[in-house]
Amino acid sequence: MKRIIVLALAACMVLGAALGASAAEFKASGYLYAGYDYLNVDNSSRKNDFSQRFRSQIDIISSESLSGTVFFEIDQTWGQANGKVGNNSGGQLGADGVNIETKRAYMTFMVPSTTVQVRAGIQGLALPGAVAGSPVINHDVAAIVASTSYDNVGVTAFFARPYDADSAETTTDLFGAIVSADFDVVTVSPYFMFSNNGNNSGALLGKEAQWYGVAVDAAPIENLTLAFDGIYGKLDTMDAGYFLAGKAAYAMDFAVPAFLAWYGSGNDSDNEGRMPTLEGLDFVPTTLVGFGAAATSSDALFGSAIGKWGVSLQAAEISFIEKVSHIVRATYIRGTNDNAGNIENWSDDDSAVEVDFVTTYAMYDNLDLIVDLAYAATDFENDSAVSSTDDVFKAAIGAKYNF
Repeated sequence: MKRIIVLALAACMVLGAALGASAAEFKASGYLYAGYDYLNVDNSSRKNDFSQRFRSQIDIISSESLSGTVFFEIDQTWGQANGKVGNNSGGQLGADGVNIETKRAYMTFMVPSTTVQVRAGIQGLALPGAVAGSPVINHDVAAIVASTSYDNVGVTAFFARPYDADSAETTTDLFGAIVSADFDVVTVSPYFMFSNNGNNSGALLGKEAQWYGVAVDAAPIENLTLAFDGIYGKLDTMDAGYFLAGKAAYAMDFAVPAFLAWYGSGNDSDNEGRMPTLEGLDFVPTTLVGFGAAATSSDALFGSAIGKWGVSLQAAEISFIEKVSHIVRATYIRGTNDNAGNIENWSDDDSAVEVDFVTTYAMYDNLDLIVDLAYAATDFENDSAVSSTDDVFKAAIGAKYNF
């Protein structure tokens, strides 16, 4: 009997050791936000919402060379059901809804005996953007990304498939590479991306596209940082477009003042000349141009910075009271297209002056209270679809718990 017990204990120890050797570490991070959002467009279009968002990223780490990641999101607008299925559902009485979004799901591994890291699956993919993010692509997409580095140079190559409807004519594939060279004072990141686009894919007007760009970060003297982005993009058989942006910021004891400017070429009378993009909303110079809201509230009302130019005086990290910080932006924006379209696509006669003010109170180490205000006075040409719009006011207040 003792022999059987000893053998059983030995078997348990061996099995436990095997299970321990294959066990993975789980790490969770993310945030939970709840708040109120008010948007008033010239007293004719008002948004008055309470909403919440839960984002959670779970990393399953087997070793330094192998891990997996899943990233989920749940959005709810209070009082809305949306058929209890899909985005923002589950906010109505009873609170039932099937609304879990799979934002990302990918594996990351090192190629044995090399310094090459491979990431495969639905993941975040962004081209470099030194000034205020990438105006071409910064989104979740199904992709394979390989990266490595040597001394001060990093190289990344990627393949992505943003659209596929089971036909070569409806499929869009992306191929690209990024090189980043760090020279201490200056970091230079040239890149390119091509699209292999089916003529019925619904993306990029059904045409092949190409982009060439460079992002530059520099710190020539203490406290001063400079940034520059230059991008050339072209759709097959159409005129090319370009995008230029620059920023200078100086860190002081109580604030970081900055000057930002950009120019995005617009369409001519033949509807050509605007730089192509797969999204374009992640270059964020203001709250209402691009995805500039401080939390989940309204933004991007004016569309992207492509087809517009602007100059902006900004100050971040303003703090006079412990745990309270502010961001202030005052921006002049003007369109570069020959013809006006709507509130997102401006002609060279359309303009606006936007003022943003964001306050963040760090109530606890992981809890922020956020007040996000924006006002824009517009001057749209008379034959524009939104010529009657004179002003825009946005106000949001919410709490964000980071974990």
